[in-house]
Amino acid sequence: MSSVNEPSSGTRPSDTILGSTLICENQTQFNLWAPDCQSINVEIIDRQGEIEKIRNRYPMQPDERGFFSNTISDCGAGTLYRFQLDNGMGRPDPRSKHQPYGVHGPSAVVDSHQFQWTDQNWTGIEKKHLVIYELHLGSFTSPGTYLAAIERLDDLVELGISAVEFLPLAQCPGNWNWGYDGVNYFAPSNNFGTPDELKCLVNACHNRGLAVINDVVYNHVGPEGNYLAEFAPYRSPKYNTPWGDALNFEQSEVRQFVLDNVSYWIDEFHFDGLRLDAVHYMFDDQEDHILAEIRDSFRKIESAQTRRTHLIGESNIYDTDLINPLPNGDPNYDAIWSDCLMHSIYKHGNPSVRLTDRHYEKNDIAEAVEHAYVFSTPQAMRVTETIRKKQNPSGDRGYIESLIIALQTHDSVGNHPHGKRLHQLTSPQYQRSAAGLVLLYPSIPMIFMGEEWSTDSPFPFFADFEDPRLRKSVDQGRQNEYPHHNWDGSPLPSDPTAFSSTKSQPDDLKQETHRWYQKLLSLRKQMIQEGVLKAKNLSTYSDLENSIFKLIYKTTEGSLHICSRLAGLQAAPLPLEILDASEILFDSNYKSSQPNELSGSQCLIWRSKT
Repeated sequence: MSSVNEPSSGTRPSDTILGSTLICENQTQFNLWAPDCQSINVEIIDRQGEIEKIRNRYPMQPDERGFFSNTISDCGAGTLYRFQLDNGMGRPDPRSKHQPYGVHGPSAVVDSHQFQWTDQNWTGIEKKHLVIYELHLGSFTSPGTYLAAIERLDDLVELGISAVEFLPLAQCPGNWNWGYDGVNYFAPSNNFGTPDELKCLVNACHNRGLAVINDVVYNHVGPEGNYLAEFAPYRSPKYNTPWGDALNFEQSEVRQFVLDNVSYWIDEFHFDGLRLDAVHYMFDDQEDHILAEIRDSFRKIESAQTRRTHLIGESNIYDTDLINPLPNGDPNYDAIWSDCLMHSIYKHGNPSVRLTDRHYEKNDIAEAVEHAYVFSTPQAMRVTETIRKKQNPSGDRGYIESLIIALQTHDSVGNHPHGKRLHQLTSPQYQRSAAGLVLLYPSIPMIFMGEEWSTDSPFPFFADFEDPRLRKSVDQGRQNEYPHHNWDGSPLPSDPTAFSSTKSQPDDLKQETHRWYQKLLSLRKQMIQEGVLKAKNLSTYSDLENSIFKLIYKTTEGSLHICSRLAGLQAAPLPLEILDASEILFDSNYKSSQPNELSGSQCLIWRSKT
């Protein structure tokens, strides 16, 4: 058998599907890659309450490449099992599809063909029509389940949403977690329900015209319940991350583990896209980087589908290598996150707030509005106009349409010690005015759960670990990560209230903000239909002295103006004459009458014939 630091001697047998596969009603095949083990047994578990008993133990047959297998009768869907290693420990299946008792409990056999899909006519959403709603399934509703989320879908459709993006679903330790500590990559979190209940949610989304995107984490494995390295060399011997073990992409089977996971979410659960978390932490020295291999694999999967799917990278900074077409003309990643406009809006509205390790200046908002980003690779470099022209001598800004931008995200809200939202750090008027810039920009807009209501429910960082040392480390580490914040009175991540406080209550709802977001998204849809909402039609204007920022779109009949003033509540009103505005179509602050001045924070939208 190979050691941790040596590549495995062979590749997986061509007909082997790893994990547990139900091959008939009461018979399951088990296949496992465990080159670091001499012997493996399948333990069939009976469980009553918290009491577990091993019903039977079956030896697995190894081959010379480190793969183990056995087919067991009297073992149907729902059967609990573990793999007993040669050190005597029983561990969950690395390819477990369901962990009904959490990361330390036994795995369960799943019937992947039991669910009856009704989305056969679903063809997906084209990229230009994406309006993404980011949500945490545990916080989205009071019950916090897959099935409960279905009851909220019609509200999202009414708002103008076309896609929902779930924070990571892979099984995490504890009862509450943002999702980025996943250790069972193929098992949807049991905190929200069963795998079939997740399918029910995805099916319901498709039946309402909503695409579904899953946030996946391939840059690290969570710190609790991570037993992968006991089976095989999953852990990188070279690289570390701040959050847990980096995957060892030098191993072909570890690479295949990730590629299989990509296809699993698309094929098994009918997801319409994946968002890859923190791709700059996916370390790989191979000639074909794992990001390129994921892309190529994703495109093959996409070609076999009848629906449009989307591959998204979270780079946080502009990375042309991810979205530029390949030399042969093939598509690259469909989109990448770009946080620069968001952080610039935060900085402009409240200079004392800093929610990222990048240093934004109050006037960066003009740069972000013009180019959609301030920082670029490598090393989060601040891009000057001179360097930008060298990178893009043609001046083509089509890349803007492949950026995902937001006014708020789980990170921007959660990186504040109290989980405060933008309107609480500035004002509701400031949020509504800034929303005009984000939702009517040529990029793909994303709205964070509750933003459309200016909800007062916070979204602080929360994580539940069973290991008390790890729990203490995370509680202290969060404060060390953002030492410039005042953490007095903020809930610790392990405090149950950190999670329970995130659920919005009906009396939090702000109808004024909701109506404004509906108007903006309705106008966005109209601009797309008219062919106006394109980067080539956009010019921008910034008046930093008066905190005025404009998007100006060329139309067949003149131009469409989106003008946002982002100033404090105490800022003196400005006469409308300085804007050269004709009749106002939409106004973020006034319900009916034509405004005669521009207040501290206000968004006005009008058309002109010039």
